[in-house]
Amino acid sequence: MPQSLNQKAVNTFVRGLITEAGELTFPEGASVDELNCDLRRDGSRRRRLGASYEESHVLSTFTVSDTDLISTGSWINVGGSGDLEFLVIQKGTTLYFYNKGELPYSGQQEANSIDLSSYEYAGSSGAETEKCQFTSLKGNLIVSSKAINTIAVAYNAGTLTVSQIEFKVRDFEWQGDTSTYYEDDSNPSQDRKYDAQNSGWNTGSPAPSDLNKRLTHPWYSGKDSSGNYSESEFNKVYQGTTLTGHGHYILDFFEKARGTVSGLTGLTKMTEPETSRFRCVASFSGRVFYAGLDSSRNAGTILFSKLADTIGDLGTCHQQNDPTGEDISDLLATDGGEIRIPDAVKIQKLYAFQNSLFVFAENGVWQITGLDGVFTADAFSVNRVSRVGILSPETFVEAEGTPFWWSSYGIHTLQTDPVSGQGQEQNLSLPTIQSLWDKIGSDEKLKVTAAYDNINRRIYWAYPDADETVTSKLNNFLILDIPLQAFYPWKISDQTTNSDCVIGMSFYTGFGATDLALDVTANNGVDDVVLSNGDDVVNTRISSFTTGDPAIILICRDGDTNKVTMGGFTGLSFLDWGSTDYVSFAETGYDFIGDLITKKSAPYIVTSCRLTETGFTGTELAGYEAIRPSSLTVSVAWDFNKTFSTAQQVYRHKFPIVVDPNNINSFPYPEEVITTRLKMRGTGRSMRLRYESQTGKDFNLLGWGIVQGRNPRF
Repeated sequence: MPQSLNQKAVNTFVRGLITEAGELTFPEGASVDELNCDLRRDGSRRRRLGASYEESHVLSTFTVSDTDLISTGSWINVGGSGDLEFLVIQKGTTLYFYNKGELPYSGQQEANSIDLSSYEYAGSSGAETEKCQFTSLKGNLIVSSKAINTIAVAYNAGTLTVSQIEFKVRDFEWQGDTSTYYEDDSNPSQDRKYDAQNSGWNTGSPAPSDLNKRLTHPWYSGKDSSGNYSESEFNKVYQGTTLTGHGHYILDFFEKARGTVSGLTGLTKMTEPETSRFRCVASFSGRVFYAGLDSSRNAGTILFSKLADTIGDLGTCHQQNDPTGEDISDLLATDGGEIRIPDAVKIQKLYAFQNSLFVFAENGVWQITGLDGVFTADAFSVNRVSRVGILSPETFVEAEGTPFWWSSYGIHTLQTDPVSGQGQEQNLSLPTIQSLWDKIGSDEKLKVTAAYDNINRRIYWAYPDADETVTSKLNNFLILDIPLQAFYPWKISDQTTNSDCVIGMSFYTGFGATDLALDVTANNGVDDVVLSNGDDVVNTRISSFTTGDPAIILICRDGDTNKVTMGGFTGLSFLDWGSTDYVSFAETGYDFIGDLITKKSAPYIVTSCRLTETGFTGTELAGYEAIRPSSLTVSVAWDFNKTFSTAQQVYRHKFPIVVDPNNINSFPYPEEVITTRLKMRGTGRSMRLRYESQTGKDFNLLGWGIVQGRNPRF
């Protein structure tokens, strides 16, 4: 009997890479292996553009060495201007700033920088050893790092002003043995005296100086009819084993000098230093939250400022009213305060979304929620939403209001219940690319950095090669297309010597602003206006405008000078850095053509590619070359073999190309889709296809059809 023939068309190939399916269960539209392909939502698959510097790029005034640590962040609403946004680059001990407002992006370096080493504390490992985290509030930038005291940066007409934040808290910790505080003590210890004063005794007129009384109720509960303190009246009040309110003293959080504020000596804890500093910072509900201390005492401690109006409010992490006061002691909704999560180990990241603040620690995720949709100091709740923690803060990225992060087990996200608002963790890599993720070394995972392209809705995670010697270099990219729910990898090729490289990423919205200094003239528009002292009158305004195509901007190190510039995946030569080839390929899943038993063949395959040429360059004398030419080959592997057949070209023009010298900006081809039929040799029970690029050429694969033959015998 002859073979039975049927046809199969594949017009969508956008499931991305799947490593967690077997040969017999592989899903349609996914790839077994791939690299450097761009998945398009119209069902096609295209070669990625080359890594390239931006047009008219400018080199920075500073250099980046092989050992320099690089971190990036964004400063929004700079100086209170909603149109002004800065890119912040930490290079070792220095912060540099770039205005995101105009092209070329690399040419917008601000003149001023900040030396972080000035804010190191005693015992710091050095500002150059830790990456900073950033947040913005009321036009100010707040910078935190394990290696420095937290700072706030203000901007005014090109001038940066830096303030070290002084953290103040009320002392709500008893120093003595509270089990003895239910009775008077004729010979109180110094610690008990401190607790008495911290409860309002002997801290100002008319508070009595008695420090031996029981601390079960406030001293003013013993006032007589004249309003004066009476010991006999005080003794009439019975409170049992209740302890009175305390917290009169306001202390520096990092150096709780109890002896200094109380005037007492011989305290068990005259001072109580905190030797670590806040790793992470986030603005939420009109305040700033601080966390990430590496100490056994305060590992789970989160401070939050009062509702902030000025930079001076950023460290006010206590209630305004004295809790030991007689008349007004209430906690206000606008107060600052302290939240303790005892179970949290090594808090790495704070993330604010809607009415919640998510706390990402190494051992889980917690959600701090304001009641009735508003966080206040006197009404909030804390609950644990996941026992899967975060590996490093740089793996975290927010996409469409949803957090994504890497743990020690994979890539995760939180799905928020629309009714309760509670988050629920979901592992994204486990059913898709876990094997690929597992192959990334532990050291490389700790160097991951992430960025989100809001326009194309794609997350980029970048990490170095296993043997990379440049500390900040990022060679590999793992991309998640959120609408397609598809992962796919890219890899940038190095030049032979002194290779350019990527050291960071940032998303540019395409909107920005720059200060315009407008000279003031008289009504006639000619005469210049000057002050009596001769100074010219200038009106500084913010000019808003849009720039370029919004995209992920690559922060690059120039291989020849080691200076910083910017670029993107924009190279139409399809060579990384304009000179180095990179392979783009995709291998399809296993096609059994209807059954697992009989052997099959594929006499013909018809591949459709979109025309990519857009015009020509050159002259009649020198000759013409097509702009953005394509080339794509296909090969086949039968019966689970790893070896593919000889590759065949599938991008073939069927009609001659005649160049019009007067119109070289168009490509005179009569068809928009290039369709090619090829013979495919070989037989087997299953088949796989491999599509691959050629040096310096584009491709845009729309799909393919196969004539499939099934043998009547086994």
